[in-house]
Amino acid sequence: MLLAASLVNAAPLTVGVKSSPPFSFLSGDRWDGLSVELWENMAEQGGLEYRYRVYPSVSDMLVAVEQGQVDMAIGAISVTADRERRLDFSQPMYRGGLGITTRSEPGGWLVTLQSLFSWKFFSAVLALVLVLLIVGVLIWLFERRRNPEQFGGSMSEGIGSGFWWSAVTMTTVGYGDKAPVSRAGRALGLVWMFVSIITISGFTAAIASSVTVNQLQTRIKGAADLPRVNVGSVENTSGAQWLAAQGIQFRPYNNLQQAMRAVALGEVDALVSDAPVMRYMIRDRGDKNLLVLPNLIREESYAFAMANGSPLQETVNRAMLEMLPTEQWRMIQNRYLGQ
Repeated sequence: MLLAASLVNAAPLTVGVKSSPPFSFLSGDRWDGLSVELWENMAEQGGLEYRYRVYPSVSDMLVAVEQGQVDMAIGAISVTADRERRLDFSQPMYRGGLGITTRSEPGGWLVTLQSLFSWKFFSAVLALVLVLLIVGVLIWLFERRRNPEQFGGSMSEGIGSGFWWSAVTMTTVGYGDKAPVSRAGRALGLVWMFVSIITISGFTAAIASSVTVNQLQTRIKGAADLPRVNVGSVENTSGAQWLAAQGIQFRPYNNLQQAMRAVALGEVDALVSDAPVMRYMIRDRGDKNLLVLPNLIREESYAFAMANGSPLQETVNRAMLEMLPTEQWRMIQNRYLGQ
């Protein structure tokens, strides 16, 4: 593989780079990664001299390419329609895309039991007990003289009988062991029968909500779930652009490390960014509390970026097409991506 002789004899190329593991990252005092190895292999075989210029973000790096401050940019650079209008790109070196990172939540009965011991569940139970007690006290007051056989005895016994009657009536069990005989008691019973329908429906809804609301807020299965949760993304990236295009509000972060930390700490429920980069970071850190969902929300190609009309494009493309089908490139991918 030979690059054009004019490039070999020219001044050293300035190559923009940004830390985006596993595509580009500092290892000690030298740059390493999937994109870096591909470029350095191509440059070595073509006899090219180059120097790296580091940038804090992909957007800053691409602006530098556009303004001619660097000859080329490498790393995790996804090809989008907006970027294609401003720049030229090499042949795709890798096909990946945007993914969603979220917290890994436990499932099954453990989650259900934890939800049952929530304050929302206990508050619903306490409210129901209070309503039953109020109705029980009222029926006792109405029936204690006219119906002492069923609601008589001491105050605690009478109120206990009233509580039992109100609970049986509400659940429509209808044992028939206790029934009001006074006009006031029967009127209360009639009203309580209809009110019970609303009360038990509301209580059932509260229990269902307490059991499922936590899962609904943190269990994210795909892009369709993003509008109802708190989402984060790295500002001025293809992930942020995609969210804006979908009309999904998100919290911007300065870099991916900061955004990943926000997901882990619960500041946001989901993070939209480059899936292969996020998977590498999770694997590298051994973080079992985070996961990248298996399905991409948008497929993207990763490539080297050059200025429009750059003389590098044709020669870089030719060199890349020769390198990508080789066993050497397959082994490089396997080392960084586990493929």
